[in-house]
Amino acid sequence: MSTRNPRPVVTFPIVLRELTVLRVTDVTPGMRRVTLGGEQLRAFHRDGLDLPALRSEGFDDHVKFFFADGDEPPVLPGQNVSSLDWPADARPIAKDYTPVRYDPEAGEIDFDFVRHEGGVASSWAQAVKPGEVTWIAGPKMSHGHPEGADWLLMIGDETALPAIGRWLAEMPAGTRARVFIEVGEESHRQELPTEADATVTWLTRDGASAGTTDLLERAVRSMEWLPGTVYVWAAGEAVSLKGIRRHLSVERGVPREWTDITGYWRRTEPDPVTGTNQEDDGAHERLHELTDLAPGFAIRAAVALGLFELVRDGVPDPDELARRTGTAPSLLGALLTYLAAIGLLEPEGDGYRLTPVGEELVEDDHSSDEYHLGGAQAAMDLSLAGLHDTLRTGGPGYRTAAGLPVALAMAGDERLAGTARAAVEEEARWVAPGVSGAYDWASVTSLTAGGHGVGTLVNALVKAHPALRVRIAALPSELRVLEQVLDSDVAPRVEPIPQTGPVPHGGSTVLVSRLLERLADEDAVLALTEAAAALPADGTLILVEQIRPAAPDEDTALQHLRLACLFGSGVRAQGELEALVGRAGLRIRRFEDVGWDHRLWVLHPAGGR
Repeated sequence: MSTRNPRPVVTFPIVLRELTVLRVTDVTPGMRRVTLGGEQLRAFHRDGLDLPALRSEGFDDHVKFFFADGDEPPVLPGQNVSSLDWPADARPIAKDYTPVRYDPEAGEIDFDFVRHEGGVASSWAQAVKPGEVTWIAGPKMSHGHPEGADWLLMIGDETALPAIGRWLAEMPAGTRARVFIEVGEESHRQELPTEADATVTWLTRDGASAGTTDLLERAVRSMEWLPGTVYVWAAGEAVSLKGIRRHLSVERGVPREWTDITGYWRRTEPDPVTGTNQEDDGAHERLHELTDLAPGFAIRAAVALGLFELVRDGVPDPDELARRTGTAPSLLGALLTYLAAIGLLEPEGDGYRLTPVGEELVEDDHSSDEYHLGGAQAAMDLSLAGLHDTLRTGGPGYRTAAGLPVALAMAGDERLAGTARAAVEEEARWVAPGVSGAYDWASVTSLTAGGHGVGTLVNALVKAHPALRVRIAALPSELRVLEQVLDSDVAPRVEPIPQTGPVPHGGSTVLVSRLLERLADEDAVLALTEAAAALPADGTLILVEQIRPAAPDEDTALQHLRLACLFGSGVRAQGELEALVGRAGLRIRRFEDVGWDHRLWVLHPAGGR
């Protein structure tokens, strides 16, 4: 079962915006501020699309900047309804930065860039002049102030300073916070106004290179630990955060969901020509390259055993690792040898330590969940083992290790079912704004909802329409997961309804989200028929499903194959979905594109008005 994230999340359509540099100022000798403005900070129209105004509601939001390659103009993605279409023939040069200040009324947004030699973003900030044009995209989401924490611990180097400064400026008055900030020298300190009860400790490297000291770790280890529940936010150089992460987890016992520790950059050995350190962007990409067949099985088995966490926490000895994981020493020894050969571990003395790619698995919570052998993502990947049979029969060709179809296995495997539901809820964040704007929800007083990703959609709908009352109908195990998905201000207005079938019943307005993607055609028609039969003559069924475009990209094509192997369904084309709707005795009033290749259909019983 998942645990509620203390920070509420809101997602936005991703919009590419052309903006103009208004001002360039130096906040300190180590930080340059670039202020952007322009009409495209507001709602605007481009390429036949009505695009919304920029929103930035979280202190650590990320906006992607696009940079030119020499004298060539920047490579830019295309704009879809709620997302971007990345070019297949060229790779944009893009970096993420945090808005320090956003003033919608003035039409200005500030970004701070650390001043250093080398690096495309720093070089651009050093050279850019007012009047020049730049392109940004995002933010795609904002995380709010953590709920339920008695005090906050904030840790970061100068790359985290923009987020820390904004958080302190926006923090509720009286919030208890302890802040540790590492900078290169005394002159790089900033004034950080706040109404919080915050103690800020500055640490200076005094000539040492960024990413080479343990100043932050020593400061955290020696600090006075306050009573009560702490929420920890830390960002900076990835390797220097390792000891802090271990201290908080092992010695302080801070639960993972109460920490947000992000490696903004990774120091590598100096370039032999320039002498500068370059950011290593290859660990995450290398990790994904490895998760295929033999490397993928080995990595997933090691994640399921907790092997990488044990090595991270200082258990390098193979015999002790075998004892801790309950595995045969000779077999685990072979696994360790193989993981070292493919670059996730490296020998150290009589044991092993993590490489940067191995660190990615334990530092990135999403990676740990994604590559667990017992989780939904592994089932999606392993499903392609049945692709040959699925291609010949059209039915699900994959069975679990127990010989069960995945749909049946989910009923008895809480981890498999829970990670599948959590993954869809995560994906639903991106379509929630589109769903909220695609129907007149203000006319609905009571809504019955069901399907997959429905908790995230209900969060968005109830926040936008506080008078709306919602019943969510699902299996009891699904309702337990949804309790963790619903935000604390939404949950009191939602009534959970346990039921055995997949189709929600009751009320004159019913929302069904991504239900059909896990059902073969005959089962999908039956589900829609039952939904239609439960509606009154003047009732409305609102259906949200992903559709397969005429020219699907690589990800959509792969998702189509995986769903077919798992459930005998696939990502259906719009015409295929609408044919199922017609067979179920429903008629289409209208449909709307809600972004990310998803559609919302407004359906009525064929005999109704």
